[in-house]
Amino acid sequence: MPLRMLCQTACLVVLFASTTLLTPALAADRVAVLIDQDQAVALTRRTGRPLLAIGGTVNCVYCVKMAKQLESDESLIPAASKYVILKIDTSTPLWREWREKYEIDGDGVPQVVILRADGKQIYGKTGAPAELKSFLEQNLSDAGTVLSGDELADREKLLREAQKSLKKKDYAKATELGLECIQDDCYAAVVGEARKLLDNLDDRAVVALKEAEKKLASRDKQLDGALALLEVEASFSGHPSAQGRVKDALSRQAEGEEKASLFAQARLVRDAQLLETAKKRPEAIEAWQKVAADFPDTAAATLAGRRLADLEKRSAKGSARSDTARSATARSATEGAGGARKAASLLKLGQQLLPTKPADARDYLQRAIEADPESEAADTARELLEKLP
Repeated sequence: MPLRMLCQTACLVVLFASTTLLTPALAADRVAVLIDQDQAVALTRRTGRPLLAIGGTVNCVYCVKMAKQLESDESLIPAASKYVILKIDTSTPLWREWREKYEIDGDGVPQVVILRADGKQIYGKTGAPAELKSFLEQNLSDAGTVLSGDELADREKLLREAQKSLKKKDYAKATELGLECIQDDCYAAVVGEARKLLDNLDDRAVVALKEAEKKLASRDKQLDGALALLEVEASFSGHPSAQGRVKDALSRQAEGEEKASLFAQARLVRDAQLLETAKKRPEAIEAWQKVAADFPDTAAATLAGRRLADLEKRSAKGSARSDTARSATARSATEGAGGARKAASLLKLGQQLLPTKPADARDYLQRAIEADPESEAADTARELLEKLP
């Protein structure tokens, strides 16, 4: 099977990540030599480590020696652990496909091929390298940046958080996290996925800008358009490619005295809206009042009037609910005190009747418990009831 599997088995990356073979291959102090191409390709795709394939036979002394040295020679660990190593039997159809696909000088064994994680061939020759350590180190320089296990895990976690933020339409956070995943000259899947995420965000910025500018072109929706453009600015100001387009759009749309006033209104309105979202009602009321005072007889002032009326109405309802709650608490406290007194009175009557009329005493003791089950009188009544026959 040719290394087109680099693309075809990309979907196996997550599944393979859960297998026991992945752990030693990712460990900083272990080297794993694999014999399954699917696993090796999935691992090199995920980690960004170059794939070192050794084509040989069980009877080839140099093939066996090279593989064993890679696995057991401690001096090779720092370099060898940055590769995904795959052994392939040269008598199989799989190796014939490799021979057809990649350039390999010579016809003997072992035949050694090194592929970058994106599939580009770095090396292809016959014969075991004389100095294996320097051979590994030299070819790593052409393989791009190889992340450590911890670095890879950190970036994968960041990518998951970025994808969640994208789903929630928190584009600013998604951009921030996505950028943290990027590593120049690295071919690990997480870096590629982070770049795709940033491209997705760029596309969304383009769409959002078009929608905002469309509203700005409509006379009765200009304030909405200005607010939408400010939202795009807040969401994509940290995006490497989107921020330039956003800046240009703002500069173009805010030209002239009338448009400058429109965006000044929009910025005050946005501040007030953010205060409302943060549930800072007093500050929000003050902000809306400023909008109405600074820009009377505008769409912003009309909006401010509606928001102020709504906030004041909610404040009144909140005060009424607070008064009701305080009254209910007071009643509950009064009733609670009365219940305790009633329970104490019933307990006393029950105690008086115990020596002569135990049946009547039982009734009074039970009523004492029901009057206030949490009172001391109720506890005493229960103790007395347990002693009655």
